[in-house]
Amino acid sequence: MSEDVIVTLVGTAGTICGVVVTQLFSATKNRLEAYRLAQEMQADNQRLWQWNRALVDHIYKGLGPPPPEPPADLFDHD
Repeated sequence: MSEDVIVTLVGTAGTICGVVVTQLFSATKNRLEAYRLAQEMQADNQRLWQWNRALVDHIYKGLGPPPPEPPADLFDHD
């Protein structure tokens, strides 16, 4: 009888540990993905700002067509 209880306790503890490890792994993976996406958005924002600044300068200087081209790597992701 006591052997069955020990096996049940070990099995339950193993299952709980497995669930906890899986949840930690999943949370870490999601956090890293969110961090990567935030970095990409920040880089795109900087490129957009630089292009916008070039367009404003182009208009302010009274230069005619063609306007400055957008950055080649704008919105280029994996």
